[in-house]
Amino acid sequence: MTATVEVSTPGTTQPAPQQPAATLRKHALPHAAIGALVIAAAATRIAAHAVGDEQAVALGTATTAFVIAVVAATRVRRSALTRKIKRRAYAFLAVAAAWLTGVTATELTLGAIGLLMAVGYALALYWWHIHPIPAQVTMTAQQQAEYADLWQENLATGAGAKLPGSRLTDPQIIPSGVRYTLMLRPGKQNMDTVRENIRNIRGVLSLKRNQDMLIEEHPTLPERHLQLTIVTRSPSRKSVIHPGRTAFDPETGRIALGPFADGEGTAYWKAYTDNRLWGGFIQGGTGSGKSRMIESIALSLAGADSHPTVIMYGDGQGGASSPLLMEYADVKARTHQRGLAMLEGLRLLILLRQDENLVNGWEGFTPTSDRPGILVIYDECHKLLSKIENPDGWERAQYLMATIAREGGKVGVALLLASQQTTLDVFGGAGTQNSEAIRANVLAGNGVMLRSKDPNAKNIFGVDVNPKKFPPLAGYGFLVDPDPGARQAPFRGYYVTDQVRQQWPKEINWRSLDPTSAAAWGAEYINRHEVDRQEMDKVRARVAARMAGRGAADTSSAASSAAKSATVVGTAIAKIGQFPSWRDMEKQMLAATKPAPQLKDGHRKIVDAIRAGHISPKAIQQAANYGERQVYNLLDDLVEFGMVKKVGYGKYALVDGQVAA
Repeated sequence: MTATVEVSTPGTTQPAPQQPAATLRKHALPHAAIGALVIAAAATRIAAHAVGDEQAVALGTATTAFVIAVVAATRVRRSALTRKIKRRAYAFLAVAAAWLTGVTATELTLGAIGLLMAVGYALALYWWHIHPIPAQVTMTAQQQAEYADLWQENLATGAGAKLPGSRLTDPQIIPSGVRYTLMLRPGKQNMDTVRENIRNIRGVLSLKRNQDMLIEEHPTLPERHLQLTIVTRSPSRKSVIHPGRTAFDPETGRIALGPFADGEGTAYWKAYTDNRLWGGFIQGGTGSGKSRMIESIALSLAGADSHPTVIMYGDGQGGASSPLLMEYADVKARTHQRGLAMLEGLRLLILLRQDENLVNGWEGFTPTSDRPGILVIYDECHKLLSKIENPDGWERAQYLMATIAREGGKVGVALLLASQQTTLDVFGGAGTQNSEAIRANVLAGNGVMLRSKDPNAKNIFGVDVNPKKFPPLAGYGFLVDPDPGARQAPFRGYYVTDQVRQQWPKEINWRSLDPTSAAAWGAEYINRHEVDRQEMDKVRARVAARMAGRGAADTSSAASSAAKSATVVGTAIAKIGQFPSWRDMEKQMLAATKPAPQLKDGHRKIVDAIRAGHISPKAIQQAANYGERQVYNLLDDLVEFGMVKKVGYGKYALVDGQVAA
């Protein structure tokens, strides 16, 4: 299901909307159920007196009540209600059947009615908690009609109409605002047409900065109908405390992330489905709540007794993103070297499980204590996949991530990647086969786009949503391409309090690999705790050295040799003239030691095309008669060789400047 959303920074709070009939009906449901039971009991008592055989009527009532309870329980089980509500519904059905049978066989007294009300309302407390009576409404029918009139006058009619023939119908008041059915001209307009005019629509409807607008596919009507929601009183401005263990629903395998921006429903992270574990990708800038959302997903799965899951964690920032996960995860990667070692071990484990499936005739994956799922979280993953930051291991890391993303889910190994990076370089570079495989496969599971200062972040997900316009609220994000039937809309992630973050991990039985998987991984896994202690010792040594004013304390032979070489080169240059900056000296050292590039015919064709004035990848592709990915790969090589440079968005030039106008 696709959607378009426009959001902006909240300002003044709008008046509360009217009490919607649907919300009131939900709130009154327990009253109606208890009232129906009392009426049914009275009817059975009348029948018993009329027939004169109370035992026969009681037996018939008991049988009927039992059948109705079983049918109702089956419908409850198949519904989309949360596990907590389902448990209370089952209890109420059992109480209702027993109470109705009892009063039929005895007497319907005020005491019996009081007992039913006491037990029934006690079970209904949580239902009322999540379905309260909404605040009184001040939005009038005239105000509702104004939006439809503005649409008709400015978008649907006239010579310059952007959406001619379309109209807003069926206004429905919801607690956060008003919702319409948007009827489009069949064969002439669709969701893409509306997306292209989203800014015009906001202006036409005179929406204020604090008013969100959601446009989604209609959940029940044909494709020519969309659903437009105007949020005048967003519930997402207030934080909702994380529900703890109940965030994971063992029946659906999903993790609740938080309520949608209009307060209608909850956004979910798909973790387990039949025969598979899913990963995903989360993108968000500084202060967006990215790391806290990752923690809530990890804690929910780690604490799920019904779906045993091992949590592994890597961080391109050395563990600073989430000290919590760096403390409790089974395998940890603070450096690129450790991250690469973790990926190598996971590949061996996947090969083992694939062979196990083949030998035993197993299909897919179901988590058990003897064969748990493995969620591999890698925050700031772009650093591990960067040619610049990880020159020795980026290519192997990219290959391994692509392999795990493609093949891991069906044997219970999934990647949850996250980054602040807003371009396709987050997966190791645009246009390469492995980077596209990583992107496509992790987003096949879950995608969450949080607030970012760069609007180009939407290109990673392929949606027309501007994360720069999101309110400055931690956890406010957009759920991208969820399962069929689920909403694709902005939501507010649950708030994980400091108290929850301190207490919850201590209550979890953090799992390790089963012996068979550990053996397949090998010594790297068996010695992981000792290696982690050594890594932490290095971190402590660096901290101590910096506090003492000695800089980074790296005493490796390679570092010592590099330092000596730098001193020699620096001294020689100083004798000639002004001492250069460290950046310039580093470039000179690299230029002096770097071997001459080995140019192929493809490289020469790209250089000739740029020299002839073809400076965009598409123009170069046509001039050289190469495929898109091949052109990007060759351009990356030439940039690395120092022969080509980027001179703007999607433009290249030769370093020597010999480019035709």
